[in-house]
Order: sequence, then C-alpha cells, then structure tokens
Amino acid sequence: MASYDGLVSTVLWAIFVIQVIEFSHSNASTNVSTNVRCIGAEREALLKFKHGLTDPSRRLSSWTGEECCKWEGVECNKKTGHVLKLDLHNPCIEEIDIKVFVPSNKCMLGGNIVPSLTELKYLKYLDLSVNNFSTQKIPTFFASLQKLEYLNLSHASFNGNIPRQLSNLSKLQYLDLSINFDMGYLTSNDFDWVSKLSSLKYLHMSGVNLSKVKDWIGCINMLPSLQSLGLSYCRLQDISSSLQANFTSLRFLSIGANNLSSIRPWIYNFSKLEHIDLSNEYDNVIAFVGIPYPFPTAIIENNQRLVFLDVSWNLLQGDFPKNLSSLCKLQFVRLNHNLLNGNISDILGDSLGCIQSKWKIFDVSDNNISGHLPNRFRDLKELEYLDLSLNLIFGSIPASLVELVSLRTFDLRNNKVSGTIPESIWQLSNLKQLLLGSNFLYGVVSELHFENLKSLIRLDISSNQLILNMSSTWVPPFQVREIDLSDCKVGPKFPKWLQTQGNITKLRMSNASISDDIPDWLYDIFSNIEVLDISSNMLRGQVPQDIGDKMPQLIDLILKGNNLTGGIPNSLCKLNRLNGISLSKNQLIPNCLLNMWAIWVLDLSDNEFTGRLPPFGPQFPELLVINLEKNRFVGGIPPQYCQLQNLQFLSLAQNYISGPIPNCFDGILSMVNVDDKTLFYMRGVDVMVNTKGTSQIFGNTLIYFYSIDLSANMLDGQIPEEFTKLVKLENLNLSQNNLSGYIPSNIGDLKNLESLDLSRNKLSGTIPPGISSMDFLSLLNLSFNRLSGPIPSSNHLQTVNNESVYRGNDRLCGAPLLNTCPGDEPPGSDGREGEYSKGDKPSEGDLDIRNWFYEGLGLGFMVGFLGFCSVLHFKGSWRVSYFQAMDKAIEKFSMTTMITMLWFKRTFPRCKKELV
Repeated sequence: MASYDGLVSTVLWAIFVIQVIEFSHSNASTNVSTNVRCIGAEREALLKFKHGLTDPSRRLSSWTGEECCKWEGVECNKKTGHVLKLDLHNPCIEEIDIKVFVPSNKCMLGGNIVPSLTELKYLKYLDLSVNNFSTQKIPTFFASLQKLEYLNLSHASFNGNIPRQLSNLSKLQYLDLSINFDMGYLTSNDFDWVSKLSSLKYLHMSGVNLSKVKDWIGCINMLPSLQSLGLSYCRLQDISSSLQANFTSLRFLSIGANNLSSIRPWIYNFSKLEHIDLSNEYDNVIAFVGIPYPFPTAIIENNQRLVFLDVSWNLLQGDFPKNLSSLCKLQFVRLNHNLLNGNISDILGDSLGCIQSKWKIFDVSDNNISGHLPNRFRDLKELEYLDLSLNLIFGSIPASLVELVSLRTFDLRNNKVSGTIPESIWQLSNLKQLLLGSNFLYGVVSELHFENLKSLIRLDISSNQLILNMSSTWVPPFQVREIDLSDCKVGPKFPKWLQTQGNITKLRMSNASISDDIPDWLYDIFSNIEVLDISSNMLRGQVPQDIGDKMPQLIDLILKGNNLTGGIPNSLCKLNRLNGISLSKNQLIPNCLLNMWAIWVLDLSDNEFTGRLPPFGPQFPELLVINLEKNRFVGGIPPQYCQLQNLQFLSLAQNYISGPIPNCFDGILSMVNVDDKTLFYMRGVDVMVNTKGTSQIFGNTLIYFYSIDLSANMLDGQIPEEFTKLVKLENLNLSQNNLSGYIPSNIGDLKNLESLDLSRNKLSGTIPPGISSMDFLSLLNLSFNRLSGPIPSSNHLQTVNNESVYRGNDRLCGAPLLNTCPGDEPPGSDGREGEYSKGDKPSEGDLDIRNWFYEGLGLGFMVGFLGFCSVLHFKGSWRVSYFQAMDKAIEKFSMTTMITMLWFKRTFPRCKKELV
C-alpha cells in the first residue's frame, strides 16, 4: 500500500510538471531583453500580499529591493515586466514511508491573503498549494484575475464554500482545489460554475464535500477539453446507469471512495483513458456497499492505453480477468478486496502478451485466488510491489522470485503457503517490506538470512512455525520501522538486537515464548512507537508509571495475557493519540480510565478489576469497543453507556453486575440507524478487516461487528423494549441472569440477529412468533426459563430446531419437544388402541362395565387386607409366628451390614499403606 501511494504521488507530480511546462511555454516572449524592470504597482501589491502572510521559515526573505522579478516564486514577462507567475507552493517534503512523501509543516505559509493580488492583472499562474490558510475562505477576488490559466489551491487548508465567482475565469485550464482530511473543509452545493469553465483541462477536487451536487456528471460533461478528472472522497451522489458521458479527451479518471453502488456503464465508452481509479476505500472508514457484481471486462477491452487500473473494494465477483496481459502499457494493477476467483497460474498465463512486461504494482489481495505460485512472476522484471495476501494460495515459495531484482514489497500473508522460506528471498537486496505472516512456513531463521536485506524497514513472519536464532551480539544491517514476530519462538529473553532499532513504530511479539521481565530499555529506546503488542507471553513486573512520557506517540497498547501487576499508569491516560488498549488477563487495577477520552477500543477483560463500572459516556465520542468481561465489577450498568453513539461491541459478561438493564440502549445510534448500510471500522486501531466478513482486533477474532453481551451477571427486571430498536445487532446474550417478565413481542424486528441467548433466567409467557422470521438466526438458546405455550414454527427456525434450545421450560409444547400442545393430539395419542382406535366412540354400557371393574378391584384389595389383619388379631399362634419371622429377617440384615463394614475398615488401611 505504501509503495502504491508513493507511485500514485509520482504520477500526479508528473502531471503537475507537465502542466508547469505547458504554462511556461505560454509565457510571453522569452527571447527579448532582460533589462525590463518590475512594474512598481505590481511590486507594491506583492509587498502588501507578503505583509498579510506568516512566514515562519522565512521563505520570502528575498522579497526586498526593486527587482521583484527576481524574488523567490515570482516570474515576469521579460518583455513587459508584468508578473505572470506566482508559485508559492510548499517546497519542503519529507519521507514518512516507502516512497511516501508528505509536505513538511516547517515551510508552510499562513495568515491572510489580501486583495492586493488583484493588481496583478496579467497573472496567468497562481500556486498556493500545501500551505495553511485555515483562518479564511477561498477569496472571491481571485475571480477578477481573468487571465489565470493555472490555479492550484490544493491542500492549502481553506474552509467554507467554494465561491461561484470562479466561473469568471474563462481561460482557466488547470484547477486543483483538493483537500486533505486533517486540515481544511471545502464544500460546493452545485456544479454550475464548473460547467462554465470551458477551457478546463485539469479538474481535481478530491476531498471536497459534493454530497449536495445532484447533476455533477452533467456539468462535467460540458467541459469538452477535459483531460484529467479527480473527484475522490467527495461523497458524490449515485448516478443513473443509463447516463451517457462524452469525455472524448479524458485520460485521467479518479472518482474512487464515493460510495457509488457500482461501476457505471458510461465509463466503458472511454477509449483514451490511461489512469482509472474507481476504488471504494476510505481513509478512516472502509465501506462494503451494494451487492457483488461481475468484473467489468469492457474497461479493459476499450482502453488499451491503460497504465493505471484500480477497482479495489468494489465487491467484484466471478473469474479473474485473463486479458490484463494484452495491455502492453499497464504498470499499476490494483484489484484487491474483491471476491474474484481463479488460479494464480492461469491469471498470468503461459506467456505475457507483451514482449516485456512493465508491471510495477500487482495487488490482488483479499480475493479467492488459489493455486501454486508460478515461476512466471520472474518475467515481471520491473515489479516493485507484489501483494497476494488474504487468498487461498498454497504450495511453496518458488526460488525464481530471486529474479525480481526491483521488488520492494512482497506480501504473502494469510494464505496456505508451506515449506521453508527459500534462500532466494533473502537475496532481494531492494526489498523493504517482507510480509509472510499467517501461513504454514517452518524452519530456523538466523542472522545470516538478513545480511543482504539492508533496506528492510518492515518484517512480518508471524503465525508460522518459525524459530528465530540470533546471537546476543548480532547487530542488524537494517533499521526496521515495523516488525511482527508473533507466534514465533523468540524467547525466553527479550531479543537484545532490538536495542539497535530505535526507529520502530510498530512492534508485535505476542505469544513469542518470552518469560522475562520487561526490560527498561524497551521504553527508553522506542520513543516513537505507535503500536506495542507483547501480549500472551509470561512477562512479569509492572508497567512503568512514566510509560506515557517515554512513549508519547502510542496509539495501540496490547499487553494482555501476561503476569503484569500494579495499576494503569496515569501517564498512559494522558496520551491524546491512544486509540486502543488491551490489558486483559493480567492483575492490573484501573486508576484513570475516565481520562482516556480519545480511546476507540478498550479491552480490560479477564483481570481483577473491582468496584463499579466506569461511567463511559458522551465524553468518549470515538469509543467503538468495550470489553470488560471476566472481572469483579459490581453495581448497575451506567446509563451513560446509552450515549455512546458509535459503540459497536459491548461485553460486560461474567461480572457481579446487578439491577435492571437501562431502558435507553436505543441511544447507541450506530446500531439503530438502518439507513446507514455501511459496515465500518476505524482504522488506526489494531484491526484487520476483509471482504469476507471476518475481523481481528488485538489478535482476537471478532465474530460479530455489532454485539451486546451481558451474560453471567445478576441482572434483574425485564428485557427492555429498546433492545428491539437495535436493528443492526448481530449478537445479543443476556443469559445466566435473573431477568423476568416477557420476551419483547417485537424482537423479530432484529432481522440481522445471528445469535440470541436468553437462557437460565426467569422469563415467562410465550415465545414471540417474530423469532421465526429472523432470517440470519443460527444460534438460539431459550432454555431453563418459565416459558409456556407453543413453540413458533417456520422453515427457517428448523435450522435451530434442537430440543436443547427449549429445555427446562416444562410448559412449552410443540416440536421439537415431545409435549403436545392442547388441541394438537393425534388420534389414539392416549395410548389406548383396539376397537376404539379408529375413532368409534364407546357406548354408555361399555363405560359402565369398565367403571364397575376398577371399583371392584379396589374393594377386593381392601377386603383382603382387613381379613389378614383380623386373623393376626384373633389367632395368637399365627401372630407370634409372624413377628418371630420378621425379627429373624431384621437380625440377619443387621449382621450382614456389620460384617460388610468391618471388611471395608480392614481393606482401606491396607491400601493406604501399600500406596505409601
């Protein structure tokens, strides 16, 4: 991903440079005398403009003297002296990842843009991009610069509505108003002003809120010369599939991440496209929208000039396109996060369609691609980024990959690859990212393997069967930033070579067989660390009280499953960037939870926490996950939980919580809003999500995205009706409490519910019929309550139609129980057969004979018993004989019992001696 972003940036910069060259040729004659001086009025206008700016890096220090044409960023017509170009874009760039460059804050201009710029009446080129003008809107007086051909205000942090007056710039060929999400917020409610820019060739407004623009495609259709269109992340409204677009000159198209339901056919008609970005991935939210549909092969067939193709995150299904090799200019391929099938060998084909492949990026991660890795990859000599993760690829890693000399990223995570890591992989000297986690690889990885990987900055060999064998004196030849050794045999001591890796931002070593105290140097060296996961080891000691001061950049902290003691340090609770914390299965005591207002994920399960539940509320606007299960919390559920509007996962199971369930859970809007069909999670926490509907959070698999678990407590009262409004809920577990009353009659409204457990309570009444209409219900448990009446029947409910679901409810009847409901008894169900089994009613005479028989039988027994007692009373010899016989029987039983007891006493002491 990082390499891809860098290459996209390179493409955009290339387009920018081309435009600059074009506009430089449009300058007035450049072969005349250079003795023309700066126009005085324009020089004064520039000085007034400078006076309104803030310039912390003194970029404009050259703006002194009379010759304004020699000032930094200023170019003049060499014949007339008029200012033609004002280029004040931020020149300071810094690298943050592999080929990912971002502007530096050090060189940003700020302040106010004053109207003196209107004096530059011959200005053709204005670039104020990547600065910080967050205190103002885009000035409307820019519209008076009617000779402008180039206007770049991208990432300059402007706010508010885009002025419609920009439509006056009839000569404008290049317009870039793109923004980022960290600084600035621009909107536009209509696109009529855009349709009037008839000379426009380049239009980029990525990030601008265009959600209220209805006919955006119609307005853009009015631009006959348009060559480049960038409207990603603009919240564009969906458009009709029958719409016809006439972009005959369009070469660059980027409308990704707009929540459009599908790839519309109007795109198929283009024939000159070189760059297509229709991805559906958001920066902070990843969405799964719409229904799966086949890959649009017409895009490939109609655009033989394609260099860049990105249709990721679109739920494309069916066979993988096999005609990619026919695109001889293709360099960047991103089809990741779809539902495409196919064999990886068939995808590449027996031979490449072009003599020499130019592919630089090949990303098909998170699909259903299977098969062995073919040797054919060695023909992709220029390949820099190869991502096959989250697929079904098996077999071994081919040694021929050593021929990919340009490879910088190799991602094979979450497949079924087996065998050892071939020696050839370790020979790829340009490799910066080696990601092989979650496979079936085995063997020993030693320090010798890393001798040639001097550029390595990211390593993931986790969740395999690998053993790390490094000497205590080894010094790595690289400086990694991210390393994942989870589930590898690293211990029992912390690896000392980590002390040389001061650039680490993400360190994961969960379940690494480490049984050591957490070394002090860990907190001192990794001052820039953002993710620290050393969970599921046997670590001892306490979390340092100053961890927040030593690791101020922490975003995720995962220490669960160790033997740590003490409290959560107060310094940790002060970290503004801390999004996720997992300290479960330790013995930590919380001290400052309520100060962690920026938290997204809180996992403190399986500890020794006591006292009342922390009253998380609206002061935690980003809280998504609360897991406090398996502790010793007491008291009631704080009603403030109902105000956590973004909460998706709540587990308070196995505590000592009592009292009624608050009847305000419908305040958790993330589970209520049925119109929002987007399934999302916030990136930045330690979460991996894919299109197959599974996710992992801090190493734990999340089966349900929307879940409430209050089981195994002491809750009483009724089940609140408000639960039935949580229409997104997938799991509801209220089992093992003291809940009483009825099951809410409209519980069938929870159409997305997959698991419902209300067992071992005191619920009464009937089972609501609506339960039988829950289409996704796969786990149901209503056992051991006081329910009565018939069990609802439906074809779907038969999938959970097991007797154990309803066990312990004696008054329930109907299938699958043996209890038959009244009125449903089949003929002969009373067990009497014979002459009446066919439905003939017995006569009154027959009933009288039967009654006389049973009455006579009882009377005969009574007469016989009284006769026996009378004989014993009047016949003395019989009475003596009877009681003597009884005495002998009792005496014999007593002797037998005594002998048995003596035998046991002799036997057991002997057995104990033999054991000793």
